[in-house]
Amino acid sequence: MNNIIDLNSAKSYSEWLSLSYELDSRNNLIDWRKEEDSDLFHSSLLKDHINLMKECRNLRKGVDLISVVQESLSRHFWELNNSKLYSTALSGTKYIISEYFEEIEKSINYICDSEIEGITSKDKLEIFSKGNQIHGNTALLLSGGASFGIYHLGVIKALLLENLIPDIISGSSMGAIVAGCVCTKTNEELQEMFSDLKKIHRVAIKFYEANELVNKTSILDPSQLLEHIQNNVSDLTFLEAYKKTGRILNITISATRKRQRPRVLNYLTTPNLLVQNSILASCALPGIYPAVSLISKNHKGEIVPYMETENWIDGSVHLDIPMQRIIRLHNVSRSIVSQANPHVLPFIEEEKKKGVFPFITNFLASTLQTQVLKLLEAGVDLSDKMPWLSAVDKIRSMIDQEYIGDINIYYPMTLDSVYKIFANPSQEEFENFIRMGELATWPKIEFIRDQMKLNNILNNCISKLKST
Repeated sequence: MNNIIDLNSAKSYSEWLSLSYELDSRNNLIDWRKEEDSDLFHSSLLKDHINLMKECRNLRKGVDLISVVQESLSRHFWELNNSKLYSTALSGTKYIISEYFEEIEKSINYICDSEIEGITSKDKLEIFSKGNQIHGNTALLLSGGASFGIYHLGVIKALLLENLIPDIISGSSMGAIVAGCVCTKTNEELQEMFSDLKKIHRVAIKFYEANELVNKTSILDPSQLLEHIQNNVSDLTFLEAYKKTGRILNITISATRKRQRPRVLNYLTTPNLLVQNSILASCALPGIYPAVSLISKNHKGEIVPYMETENWIDGSVHLDIPMQRIIRLHNVSRSIVSQANPHVLPFIEEEKKKGVFPFITNFLASTLQTQVLKLLEAGVDLSDKMPWLSAVDKIRSMIDQEYIGDINIYYPMTLDSVYKIFANPSQEEFENFIRMGELATWPKIEFIRDQMKLNNILNNCISKLKST
């Protein structure tokens, strides 16, 4: 009898990958990886470009190699940004795709490091900078999810250990706390944090006593949440955080006033806002926590109010995953979404199923969503005359959002875990959340690595050329 392979028993990504390879071998999926033909990409043209890059390097044809790389990237990038190429076999995609990315890396480094007649260092810098601009960046977007959002820490840990944390990170609600933690700490500080999970502050929730609720507008004490944020996120402005770590922190907040739009806070839009206070606003779920006023640091270093007539609430209400704004602000072309919202998880799937029944199901679901949104839109219009209908706008916004990206990592929610959503986890539960985040991320590592590879190579070459 064959031994049972338990992927969940892996203690590290390398161990998980080894088990995945063994499982793929048993299921004959290594043969699928070896096959070059596919209806998902132009395999023969990909092979031609691989051979051309090798030939140009061997014959030292640098100018020709630049043309081949530029043409190859524009032809193949969007074909290879397909999750189906990484979801068939657990251990990775087709070998020809891995070979292609290896050849791209060798070719770009060759262009950077070699003397090419007629091509100066300035020319190379311009080529690589334009290539980076065209290729775009990768962003990591962390959803809300209350206590479930602790699992984002496991996602971060898995990416950190593989040196794959994107420079652009967005967070809403609990995702904002994790994003703030990551973007205000260096990699060395993060590694130290993960080396002893018992030192991470995990008590964020404190219910008011019954006799305290009379004069309160919420059921949870925001001072306890702020203490949690202050223990896990460095006391910096958005600009100071960017200068310290090089990571671009984006925090989403929702407006309490009907005609105010939700905001994405970062070092470009609000450089002097305080990160800790902004995260508190992003966590202010109506009825659970009170709305928050933002505060900023002026040119004298003094703490002052920011837009003091406005109050702000949970970013997940109107903009859980601010995809379009992140794309516009930071030239993003690939997104990684870590999703932990309990009201979202049961209704999303990464890949559409084929067939008549799935088509009918998706059609009916889409039709129902459209009709519900129309009904809620009518409620929003009436809310000016009937203020008690203001909650309808929030419900409509939560339904009419995009919750997935190019690469999706989902919290494995179960019904028996729902009651824990507004509870402080025990140390064991806390570490289990992180463990689940790692296990959910490991199957995506090779996809993420390939999608980030070109940016990393180009950025390394740009830094090298600027320093010479």
